[in-house]
Amino acid sequence: MNAIKLYQSIVNEQIFHEFKEQRGVSLFNHSANSNYIEDFISVAYVLCPNIIEVNGYIFIADFFETQEDKALDKLLKLESQFNSNKKHIEQWVNSWSFGDFFLGKDCESMDNEKILKQFGDILVYNWMRRAKELFPNRNIIAEYSEGLMGELGLSITLYEQ
Repeated sequence: MNAIKLYQSIVNEQIFHEFKEQRGVSLFNHSANSNYIEDFISVAYVLCPNIIEVNGYIFIADFFETQEDKALDKLLKLESQFNSNKKHIEQWVNSWSFGDFFLGKDCESMDNEKILKQFGDILVYNWMRRAKELFPNRNIIAEYSEGLMGELGLSITLYEQ
C-alpha cells in the first residue's frame, strides 16, 4: 500500500485567515484572484534577485551601483566609511525595510506582526536558496530584524558570515 505524504509549503496556509480581505477560498485561490501575470513575474524577481559580486562583496544588484567604475568607487567609499568591515558593508547595502517593498500600498496587514513575519520568512528562505545556488561554499546569511542598519521597522539584509 502506498502512503501519502504532504510536503508543507514555506508559507503557513493558515496566514490566509489573517487577511482582512480574502479573495477566494484558499491562499492559492486568493493569489490567483489578486494578481496579474506581471505581478507574479515581478514577485519572482524579488524572491530571486540579481546578485552582484564586487571584489568579493555580495550585494543585491538593485541595491548597488552595477556600472564597473562607479561600483568600485562606491565600494572604496564604503570601505572607508565602515573601516573595511565586510559584514557591515554588505548589511548596510543589502538592508531593506519591509515597508519599502509596498510603497503606496499601505494596508492593515502592514500592522499585523504574523503577516510581516511570514513575509520575512519567505524572503529569507528564497534569498538564502539563491545565495546557496550561486555561492555554495560561502556562508551567506539572509535575515530580518527590527531596524537593521538604520532601516525603519522590520527589515531584511544579506551578508557573508
